[in-house]
Amino acid sequence: MIDVALLFMLFAGIVFLGYILNALFYRLKISSILPLLLVGLAIGPLLHLVDTSPTSIVAQVSPFVTAIAIAFILFDVGMGIRLSSLKDVFLKATKFTVVTSIITGTIMFLILFYVERWDIMASLMAGFALSGTSSITLPSLFKVVKLGDGLKTTLAYQSVFNDVFSLVLPLIFFNILVTGTYTASFIASELAGFVIGSIILGTIFAAFWVFVLRRFKKYSSEYSWMLTLTIVLAVYGTSEFLNFNGALSTFIFGILLTNMSDMKFLAKGFMRPVLEDISHIKVYQKEITFFVSTFFFVYIGMLFDLQGIPYYLIALTIAMCIIMLIVRYLTTGLLKGILSGGKHAKSDKTIMRYYVAQGLAPAIVATLPATAGIVVPNLVDIVFLVILISNAMLSIGLYRYARQLQKE
Repeated sequence: MIDVALLFMLFAGIVFLGYILNALFYRLKISSILPLLLVGLAIGPLLHLVDTSPTSIVAQVSPFVTAIAIAFILFDVGMGIRLSSLKDVFLKATKFTVVTSIITGTIMFLILFYVERWDIMASLMAGFALSGTSSITLPSLFKVVKLGDGLKTTLAYQSVFNDVFSLVLPLIFFNILVTGTYTASFIASELAGFVIGSIILGTIFAAFWVFVLRRFKKYSSEYSWMLTLTIVLAVYGTSEFLNFNGALSTFIFGILLTNMSDMKFLAKGFMRPVLEDISHIKVYQKEITFFVSTFFFVYIGMLFDLQGIPYYLIALTIAMCIIMLIVRYLTTGLLKGILSGGKHAKSDKTIMRYYVAQGLAPAIVATLPATAGIVVPNLVDIVFLVILISNAMLSIGLYRYARQLQKE
């Protein structure tokens, strides 16, 4: 009973700590991911309050933990995107996002391939997992920065695109690494299956769920949020079972569930009965996302192994994060016309340039090889350090932003 009591106290403490850290993010401009990783590091490898060895339950359940985290978080991010506001910045935002991701991913790949001397597919997998920013800090970020609608939408679109891009490509490279198949037809079929199949599945589930909410409104309205969570898990599970991408399917499911009411080809009467339910779902989903993301980054910190980490690895990851910062500095010019002019130009550019925070995608990708019995030396260590350092850089950027905004 004592162990159970301590476990409950630990869970309660982590949740409350997550709340405190989000409040500090608002007041002190410190990324909440950074201290959560350190908490996981403390209770796992440092103080050994929880057994995190490779044979422990904590390590063995990593595929399930990551799947739940990505399903719930990307569903929430999808529900936060308004297609009507995206269309005004779509072309420039897409150009900026694609160019930045490809350049960053290619450089990360070359560094890992030539410095760590990994297999080419392992290097591509990790390199493109680190090619973009994370959407997991966006809800807290938007509370502390004052951005115009266009720039805010661009930042959200870019981060979500990167979350998917940084998962889809690495998952394809991972499948190639596992199967040993390198043919162009295999890569093309994998890409088509991942992207097209995932989008179609997410669309089917969104239409089906709106129909269910309408048809059984009398019985489902009180439980619409909890029932929707089960459907999110069903979307993710079905997509993975069909060899599609569960992350992309749940993301599409979230987007369509929110934006169907704005689509002209759908009669307003079709969506009107469920608008209240969807608003209810959006409000409560933020709470489950907070809960899941808090535990997820503590969990990733727990899996980090401090023993025997070479000093060169720290220097290498610092250099990788600086390169990410330089690439964003050079490509921010592609957003000309979206970035605010006049007195807020400098502060807007500061946010875009320093938003290099890594999070969900690389953390998930880092756990994949172990689930397939493949050893990629230092992979988890490199990803953890990059997440840690990139979020520290975001904190520096937020501090500079606050100073510049005060001057402006």
